[in-house]
Amino acid sequence: MRPALLVTFALALPVQAQLVIPLWHTLGEGGVLEGYVQAFNGAQNRFRIEPRFVGDYREMGVLLAAALRNGTAPPAAQVELGFLPVLVREGLLEALTPLQEPDLDSQLLALGRVGGRLYGYPLGISVAVLFFNQQALAARQVRPPRTFAELAQAAERLSSRSARGLLFSADAYSFSALVLARGGWLVREGRPSFNHPQAVATLSYLQDMARRGALQARGATEIWAAGADFLRTKAFLALGPSTLLPAAQGRANWPFAIGLAPPPLEAEGRVAASGSVLVVLRGASPEVKQGLEAFYRYVAEPERQIFWAQSTYYLPLSLQAQRVWAREDVGRLLLGLKGMLVPWHQEGPLLLWASALERSLERALKAGLPAPRALDEGQQEALRTMGPLR
Repeated sequence: MRPALLVTFALALPVQAQLVIPLWHTLGEGGVLEGYVQAFNGAQNRFRIEPRFVGDYREMGVLLAAALRNGTAPPAAQVELGFLPVLVREGLLEALTPLQEPDLDSQLLALGRVGGRLYGYPLGISVAVLFFNQQALAARQVRPPRTFAELAQAAERLSSRSARGLLFSADAYSFSALVLARGGWLVREGRPSFNHPQAVATLSYLQDMARRGALQARGATEIWAAGADFLRTKAFLALGPSTLLPAAQGRANWPFAIGLAPPPLEAEGRVAASGSVLVVLRGASPEVKQGLEAFYRYVAEPERQIFWAQSTYYLPLSLQAQRVWAREDVGRLLLGLKGMLVPWHQEGPLLLWASALERSLERALKAGLPAPRALDEGQQEALRTMGPLR
């Protein structure tokens, strides 16, 4: 072969083909995740992650379910923690390689396991907390409540004709967080358990607060109205994931300071963990799994983890980053709850039955249906809708 032709042929051969990995996510167009993707793509040439923002967690669930049915799903996705057992139940995920990194928190990494196998790399873990209007509590000399009895007392003291002490969103996550905090369950052995005694007691507790004029209940689809209630001082206490605060502060100018406190807990109570995980969909190649692992290791480096924690109030996966963040008040508070964390989905496909549960909550809190009957009806509906995702 002539030298000139040999050079031309050699130049036409890539040293190594770059693997393109489409990644659906919910963490905002142009947000921190996409920034890390861009940096990762520029730092190496073996993999190229192509992120696609598809909306919030619920929109992701709808779009991903449709894509899985028609064969257009991406090989990788970032999904809400509660979606993980749903996808595993339907056999739609590839098991992942456990990471042997001494700087990564094994307790937080375990939240990506279902049935003892790793199916998701925890990308960001948020913690259930109590939000409060600092000025309102100070004016009425109310301290952030630590138990459910104190929560009821505080809500009553903060209530008036025009405002309610506690804002409650009647969604599956919020109710699950309360039930867990009381030591109860909504899922047992992979099946719905809405009529668990502590679940009934929790809903009865909320109904009693509503009767006393201390509770403002909003439906699961009224998230913007709930935010407006808190912004307009129609309520002064609210429960939610820690990541809600920096997100809310980035969208509105709040006329008061918002405080954070641990959620009220009973003796056997636990703290709900939510957030997101990176997953590999069924049928993806081993190279896709390698690429996602490489990206995860990149994101999990201490300097990126501390920045993400400070920006989003996600718990950092890096132990080194945790030690740095623990010097700050917010970091110390959230990391102090780590030992009590359990997944909000309670190791079952609770999201499959979320609609049934949320209808039960609304019937109880808005229509006055007795808590035992409402939850029993939700239980029966959930049992009837245990069909497959695909």
